[in-house]
Amino acid sequence: MYDAGDIGDEELAAADRWYREYVFASLGVMENPQSDGRVRERGDIHTWMIGRGQCSARMTQIRDMLGLCAHVRFEMLLAREMSFSAMARHLYPALSEGRARMKVSAQCALLLEQLAHVYEVISKKKHKKKSVNDKLSIDM
Repeated sequence: MYDAGDIGDEELAAADRWYREYVFASLGVMENPQSDGRVRERGDIHTWMIGRGQCSARMTQIRDMLGLCAHVRFEMLLAREMSFSAMARHLYPALSEGRARMKVSAQCALLLEQLAHVYEVISKKKHKKKSVNDKLSIDM
């Protein structure tokens, strides 16, 4: 989709983030991206479980915002790495393969665009909440 120009960098980054959070929330496994040279604290079992819980809460929040149908398509596309043809056979068995594949491709591109927006909204809410908490601690 990226190579075809159907999605851009933001959508690609959102898809990667969703996949990593999905795997961590559901399996408790985290794939570390290549290091950028900064030292990261490993944490203990408690910080890992808190992080896993936060990922799970974000997955639920995204599913609530975009709907179960979007979540199912993300699982098929990103987690199970199904092709558009395979997804089309499951989602639209009564349609011709070509037409069903085109529908699935268009839906996935739109959903990835929406996912990028959802992550942006979540990030803005987090920063807004953080700045309010910082102001409260300064005022006291």
